[in-house]
Amino acid sequence: MQKYSRRGALGFLLAPLLRHLHLDAESTATAPATPPSQVLTDGAARAQPQTVARAYRADAVILFLGISIYRRAGVGDGKASLEETGEGATLRRTLFFAAGSDPKRAHGLSRLGWMREVVLGSATTPLEITYSGVLTSSPEESLEHARKSVAAPSSGRSFFSAVSGRNTTGRSRSAITHFDFGASAVWTDRALIDRAESTFDASAMWRETSWPNLPDQAPPTFLYQLATLLRKRSRSASGRYVYGEQEYLLGLEALQPGRERLVPVRGKIRNLRTGYETPFRLWLDEASGSVVPVRFEFQPRSFLKLTFEAVNA
Repeated sequence: MQKYSRRGALGFLLAPLLRHLHLDAESTATAPATPPSQVLTDGAARAQPQTVARAYRADAVILFLGISIYRRAGVGDGKASLEETGEGATLRRTLFFAAGSDPKRAHGLSRLGWMREVVLGSATTPLEITYSGVLTSSPEESLEHARKSVAAPSSGRSFFSAVSGRNTTGRSRSAITHFDFGASAVWTDRALIDRAESTFDASAMWRETSWPNLPDQAPPTFLYQLATLLRKRSRSASGRYVYGEQEYLLGLEALQPGRERLVPVRGKIRNLRTGYETPFRLWLDEASGSVVPVRFEFQPRSFLKLTFEAVNA
């Protein structure tokens, strides 16, 4: 088995961060977290904005043939939030998730992603969903490839992919762009978000898709569908969502609570075009009724497992 030094391992812990979770950093990303006691429950659409948010610490494990060979706590951080305002047909929900590595604890390497979704319409029938996000382009597919990418000299610039989309009743429209930006950027960097948004000009290649099986509502997006299924609090639930003109199947299975009095939920995302599946796990605080998890875990690469632990739970 090849040995990996502490110096080398730190560099690629977050290299393939969040391959299938699409993330977003917004102007509210640095707002103070709302205590769990203010969490919204099913059907609670209030006139005044109500927000629940959690900040996370990211821990990483490097795997070799499924066996843990390196662990590192605090390699990055993240945040998730859900804001609701209005009621009935005027209900507006803003869902947000962002995460990234800490270059100081990752050998100077920065990997990040963010996503923001705004949902308009009643609690059960969204009429419009707009979303945007940006993700560091990280091609590392193997442990050795990741190690070599860290060892290579840095140019001071990194490549990013950005997405912008709008789903309406029975239709979706989106575009994906690519750009370079300073390699030291973190997910809270507003200049990075502005740069991503500026790429969607007249030259962007927009694609449109018709969804005849959804004539009365907008096709769900990832964060919206995840929150909807979690609110059901059922033993198992599944639903489809559309992101970047591709359709995915999201399935959830709730397990028995553990000693921490948290409800573990096992999930799987399946790309219906490619068949590629991404498993993940999350843990909910059943007492509060929140759909924003206290912890979540997934494996974006065969050699890397990431755990995000709430620091304000």
